[in-house]
Formats: sequence, C-alpha cells, structure tokens
Amino acid sequence: MKEGLSRVVDGVEQRLCWRFQVHGRSDVTYEPASGQRGPFDRDRQRHLRTGETFQRLDRSGSPRKYNGLVWQPMSSIAGALP
Repeated sequence: MKEGLSRVVDGVEQRLCWRFQVHGRSDVTYEPASGQRGPFDRDRQRHLRTGETFQRLDRSGSPRKYNGLVWQPMSSIAGALP
C-alpha cells in the first residue's frame, strides 16, 4: 500500500477512496484510490475532476460520476481491495 493512502483514526484503519454514483441510483460506491488525483479516464486520456462522468458506461449500462475523495473504514471496502 502506498504511503499516505491509509490512516488510523480512533483505532479504526481508513483508506482513501474515490466515490462514485451511477446516474439514476441513490447509492454510492467506493473504490480504493491509487493517488490523490481522480481516477483515470482512458477515453479522455486524463484524470477526472470532481463532478465529471466517465465517457464509457459502467457494467450496468449507466454513466458513472466521480464525486471526489473520501476516507472509508477498511472493513467497509474489504471486498473492493486488490
């Protein structure tokens, strides 16, 4: 794990994550961040900024919007870790 992408707060280990929301859904998803910049959009050949949407649709056929960086407890993202 890279330095600075995880922290311990009140005894709970947290990981820096990208927050995404799929258009038309109220739930959000989190993916472990590989840095403090947004996720890389291969179609645009650059990292996304907060509020931007990937040009390609996600697996469900809906656009996925990047909503910034958040700290999430490791236990809540354990299944998403590589």
